[in-house]
Amino acid sequence: MNYHCLIVDDEPLARKLVREYLDQISDFTSIGECQDAMEAQQYLLKQKVDVLFLDIAMPQLTGMQFLKSLTKAPLVIFTTAYAEYAVEAFEVNAFDYLVKPITFERFVQSINKVRSFYNQKIDEQHTVHTWINIKEGRRVYHVNTADIVYLQAYGDYVRIFTKDGTLMTKERLNVLKDQLPDIFIQVHRSYIINRQAVKFVEGNQVQVESFKIPVSDSFRDELLDLFK
Repeated sequence: MNYHCLIVDDEPLARKLVREYLDQISDFTSIGECQDAMEAQQYLLKQKVDVLFLDIAMPQLTGMQFLKSLTKAPLVIFTTAYAEYAVEAFEVNAFDYLVKPITFERFVQSINKVRSFYNQKIDEQHTVHTWINIKEGRRVYHVNTADIVYLQAYGDYVRIFTKDGTLMTKERLNVLKDQLPDIFIQVHRSYIINRQAVKFVEGNQVQVESFKIPVSDSFRDELLDLFK
């Protein structure tokens, strides 16, 4: 992937330094430079920008004010001489905060964070979501298994706890288990959990999201293997 970067700073030498740093990184390209926020706003309307290197102390509109005004912002890395704005910067969802004078080493750290962020987004886009049909009464729900937190056998029924609520279906737990992907693990004869939702194991219980689920001795070793 090639990352398109826009540099916004009212100081020519500051823009030049960021541009020279980007020139040394093959997959990051400076596609434009602006000397104030108003010019940058027009640029963002016309060009796709992946990373915005944004100064804070600028005339008319500060970098902080500019970021707050954007309804859909690219990743924003503040480049500023003022360390005291760091907390506020992250409160407005800045991706990173570089204090001038910016060293190349610190700049590269920020670049690597950008790569990791976009690579994770790509992985999520390519994740295959498994769906399962759950019948509750006369209704059939099409449920994304990634949204299921755990399942509990309840007499002749199974209660399915999802991120959005609870479903009750007249089915056997072992039948549903065969339909679930590998992210689910049985921890008790009456419980199957989504192992991606596990917080911790304590004694004979496992914390799954905000729920405490009992763990049987016969399933405990398999569960603990997840933490190795």
